[in-house]
Amino acid sequence: MINTIRFKEANCKNCYKCIRSCPVKAISFNNDQAQIMEDNCILCGNCLKVCPQNAKSVVDEIGKVKGFIKKKYSVYASIAPSFPSAFKSNNAKALFSALEKLGFSYIEETAVGAFAVSREYEKLIKKGEMKNIITTACPVVVSLVEKYYPKAIEYLAPVVSPMIAHAKMLKHAYGENIKVVFIGPCLAKKKEYRDGENDNLIDAVVTFDELKKWLEDEGIDLNEFQNENIKDDETLIEGYYPIVGGILKTINKESSYKFLSVDGLKSCMETLDALVKGNINGYFIEMNSCRGGCINGSCNNNSSFIEAYDDVLNYVSNKIVSGLKDIKVDVDLSKGFCDKEVKNIIPDDKTIRSILKKIGKFKKEDELNCGACGYSSCREKAIAVYNNKADLHMCLPYMREKAESISNIIINSSPNAILALNSELYIQEANNSAYRIFNIENMNLVGKNVFDFFDCPDFAIVRDTEKDILNQKIHYDKFDVTVEQSVIYSKEHEAIIIIMKDITKEEKNQEQMNKVRSETVEIAQRVIEKQMRVAQEIASLLGETTAETKVALTKLKDTIVTKMGEDE
Repeated sequence: MINTIRFKEANCKNCYKCIRSCPVKAISFNNDQAQIMEDNCILCGNCLKVCPQNAKSVVDEIGKVKGFIKKKYSVYASIAPSFPSAFKSNNAKALFSALEKLGFSYIEETAVGAFAVSREYEKLIKKGEMKNIITTACPVVVSLVEKYYPKAIEYLAPVVSPMIAHAKMLKHAYGENIKVVFIGPCLAKKKEYRDGENDNLIDAVVTFDELKKWLEDEGIDLNEFQNENIKDDETLIEGYYPIVGGILKTINKESSYKFLSVDGLKSCMETLDALVKGNINGYFIEMNSCRGGCINGSCNNNSSFIEAYDDVLNYVSNKIVSGLKDIKVDVDLSKGFCDKEVKNIIPDDKTIRSILKKIGKFKKEDELNCGACGYSSCREKAIAVYNNKADLHMCLPYMREKAESISNIIINSSPNAILALNSELYIQEANNSAYRIFNIENMNLVGKNVFDFFDCPDFAIVRDTEKDILNQKIHYDKFDVTVEQSVIYSKEHEAIIIIMKDITKEEKNQEQMNKVRSETVEIAQRVIEKQMRVAQEIASLLGETTAETKVALTKLKDTIVTKMGEDE
């Protein structure tokens, strides 16, 4: 099976926006990655429109068409009647000429097929056998009914879409060997033409957005062809098909049926709910999944709805409109539909409650039903989890609460004071240690200017220079607290983080140790000085005694020497 919408895994940012936009919840989310559930999808294209990361892409068939042209096939283009809204031109010939330059052999408006479809609708209305009739020109509506409202299948008009009708008519008229390429605003057409009943009718589908890119790549400017002469200045009233009420404009409404036009999937689903549940009879309902009609198709990236609407009106109303053009319909336009109901397994209440408890929803009041996960209620999300369509932890309030809880545990468990300041140096957050260290439990720091409490120029310096100041010893006299302080600038958040390690006790211990050392040195110095004085006094005393002894001994020696000389 070819997936019409593909996801780029690297781009999915877990925002769940695509799930919120999906009317039938056909997007599963597992292992941090969204995936289209092909069997559930009705290809409305909402997820393409809302994805902020461009994580989804459409299967592009331009290469396939180029291959047909390169191989010299006769390639016929069937172009949807909403083309004036996409290409800003009420000159069909200009676009046709551009397509011929790309290599198309023949171009015709799908309005020709719409003409044939409208005639089939008139036959159904005239017969009056159906309780209610829902138009089947929109493949998204058909998928919606077959998959989610099978009881309403009996109301689907058993008629092919204008695209299929036109393809049948082209191949009947020009031969089965031609290649028919549908060009339009609708993503779902890429799936419709691969339906088993439509094999070999349409050979490729190109969206308006893809055609614009192709023309751009080839350097083809539509303005080059705007002044060309238009051979046939007539169009069909079926050119109104892409706007709300357009189908109703093309049929004879003289019957007992009541005629209603419904657009947008929400309105379509509400209408189908009423048809299935209520006792509603005698309605012919033009139903279009796109709000505003095909001019607002998922692959028709135009500037604004009102401009697109005006472009189609100008194109059709400025022509010689004819609903009686000589068009031969020699093909079978009947269509059958089947039950393709998508069924979810609904677990019992006990199982649902056990799933909810895993994400902190223990009682009814815990179920916020905020819709952030993409599901309208917590119970609906729990059922999706049970069916492996959703991740248990897709609950944003729960994950935020959990993250904040863990963050608070970490920050408030830190023995260091932690402050967060904004760019104006006002305190945004303060942990428990900040109050404890500075003994200010009875005060509230949050919302106050940091200088009201902490007189340190580093905060302003870091803000102005955007450079961190790390591991500075700061003493706050006001609190008689000494800290080892780091001031960190967060450029991403334009915030300043202050981390203060209380080293007051260590500093006081160090101060006491230094005092003891100083006193010890002083005492030692005094002892040394005293000892020096004693030594000097002793030395002085010894010096005098020695001198006297020397004198006495010298005298004694001299006496003895003298006496010895006399004795001789």
